[in-house]
Amino acid sequence: MKTTIFLIPVLLLAFYLRLEELGNWPLRWDEAFSVWEAQMGFLEVTGFTARDVHPPMYFWLLHIWVRLAGTSELAIRALSVFFSQITIVTVYTLILRLSKRERAAWLGVLLITTSPYHIHWSQDARMYALATMFATLVIYAYWRGWTGRFALTGIGAVLSHYFGAIVLGVILLFQVLRRRPLRRGRRRWAAAVAVVVAACIVWGLYTAGLMRKDPSLATFDLDAAFVLMANTFAVNSTTHLGAYTPHVLLITAIFFLGLFLSWRDNREATFFILLGCLVSPIVITILGLPIIPVHVNALQERHVSVFAPFVFAGFGIGLAAMLSRSWFPAGALICVGLLAFNFILVTERARGRYFKDDYRTMMAAVAALTDSNDVVFFASGGRKPLVYYHLDRVGYNVPKSRFAEPLNVIGIPRRSDDVDAMMHQVFAGIHRFWLIEIEAHLDEPLDARINWIDDNYHRIYHIPVAWNGVSLYSSDENDAIPVIETTIPPVVAEARPGDQVRIGVPAGTTVNLVHHGQIIDSHQAETWMLHQFDIYQFYFNGIYELRTEDESYPFVITHSQEFPGGA
Repeated sequence: MKTTIFLIPVLLLAFYLRLEELGNWPLRWDEAFSVWEAQMGFLEVTGFTARDVHPPMYFWLLHIWVRLAGTSELAIRALSVFFSQITIVTVYTLILRLSKRERAAWLGVLLITTSPYHIHWSQDARMYALATMFATLVIYAYWRGWTGRFALTGIGAVLSHYFGAIVLGVILLFQVLRRRPLRRGRRRWAAAVAVVVAACIVWGLYTAGLMRKDPSLATFDLDAAFVLMANTFAVNSTTHLGAYTPHVLLITAIFFLGLFLSWRDNREATFFILLGCLVSPIVITILGLPIIPVHVNALQERHVSVFAPFVFAGFGIGLAAMLSRSWFPAGALICVGLLAFNFILVTERARGRYFKDDYRTMMAAVAALTDSNDVVFFASGGRKPLVYYHLDRVGYNVPKSRFAEPLNVIGIPRRSDDVDAMMHQVFAGIHRFWLIEIEAHLDEPLDARINWIDDNYHRIYHIPVAWNGVSLYSSDENDAIPVIETTIPPVVAEARPGDQVRIGVPAGTTVNLVHHGQIIDSHQAETWMLHQFDIYQFYFNGIYELRTEDESYPFVITHSQEFPGGA
C-alpha cells in the first residue's frame, strides 16, 4: 500500500512531464522516417529494417500503433510515452531489488521521472524509449531469477537497439565474475541465454550482407563515450563534449561518491552498477575502431539511452547511502539540489519546444492549388520522409513504400550518374506540372535537377517558402495560372525571431501584421499567394495578428529582443 501511494503521484508527474505539449512541435527527420517505414507492409518493414542500422522491434510495434492511433505528432510520440511509464515502474522495483531499501528506490525513480534526458527521449518517435524499457526489464528479470522473462526481454533488448547486447554482456560478465547464485539452476539459465543468442543469430543471418554500412571513417576516441555518458545523464547536453563542464564534473563526482559509500553495505549491487557504467562506454569505444566492420562513429546522446537503468539505479543506491550515514545533512542537500537542477533543465527545455511551421502550410497550399488531374513532383535534398509525412497529412495518396510509385506525387531521384538522361526519363511526355522543392539544392551534382527543369520548362508561377517553394512549370510560357478562393490560416500559435508566420489568401487580398492596433508589415499579391511574414529580433513580445478584411488570426511572439528603451 505504501509503495502504491508513492508510485501513483510519481507516475502521474512522469506522465504529465512527458505528455505536456507532446504534439506541439514539428517532426524531426528521424521521426518522419519512423512513420514512413511503419506505414509499409509488415514484411516490407522487416526487410527495410534489415538494410538499415537499427533492429526491427520498434518498427513492428509502430506498424501496428499507427493503424490504431493515426499519424499525428501526438499519436506517434504517445507510444514512446507508454514505454517510458513502464520503465519508471520497473526502475523503482529494480532498485528496490538491488538495494533492499525503499529510500534508494524512491530517490532513483524521482530522478528518472524528472530527468530531462529521459523525458526528451520519451517524447521521440524512435526506438530509444523502447530500448531503455527492455534494458530495465531484462536486468530486473535477471535479479529476480526469472529465466523465461529474461529470455523474452533479452530478445526485446537486442531487437530494439543493438546496444542492448552490451547490457546482456554486462549481465553475463557480472555472473562470471561474481558467481551469483542462480535461483532456477544453471541449465535453465543456459537455456535462456541460448534462446537470446539464437534469436540474435537468426536476425544476424537475415541481415548479413544487407545492413547499411556508414561510409565515413571510424572515429575512435579513448574518452569520447565516457564524456558523452557523463554529459547526457548529468545535464542532458552534448554541447561541450570536448571537456567536462563544472556541472558535469560535480554531478559525476556525486554519483561515484555515492557508489563508494554504498560499497560497504551492498558490494554485489554496487559492483554490478559499476560494471554497467564502465564496461558499456569501453565497449562503445572499442566499436569505434576502424577494424570493426560496422563501426560506431559520431556518437550522440541517444546512443547511450539503453544504459539508463545502470545510471539511475546507481544514483538511487548512492544517494540512499549518503542519507544513512553521518553525511545525512549534506546528502539531503545533494538530493534536493539534484531534483531542483532537473526541474530547472526541464523548464528551460519546455520553453524551447514549440511548433515551427516548416512544411505543414506549404503542403496545405499544394493541396489547395492542385487537383486530381495535376501532375505533382517533388525534389528533396534528403528530406523525402518528411515530404511524404506532410503530404499524407493533407490527404495525398502517397506511397507507403520507397519502392512503389505514388499515384499523383512523384519523387525525383536525388542522385544520378547521368542527370540529363534521368530527367528526360522522369519528365517524358509531361507538358505541365507542379514542383515541390524542399532543400532541393542539396543534390549531386549541385542544383542539377532544378537547373535542368529551368532550362527545359517555363516557371509560370512560384510561391517561395523560406529556402523551399512550390512552382508551376509549363512548356507554354503563356499557360493559365490557377484561380482559387481558398484561405489557409496560420498554423502557429507562437513565433520567435528567425521564424516565419504564413497565411494563404486569394489574389488581391491585403494581409496586415498588426500589434496593438499598429500595422507592422503588409503584403498583397496579384495571384493567390502564401504570404510569409518574417519575425525579427526587434519585435516586441506580445500578441500579434494577421488581419485580412474579413478575419483576424492572433499569435504570440516570445523570446524577442525589445526596442532600446522599450517597456
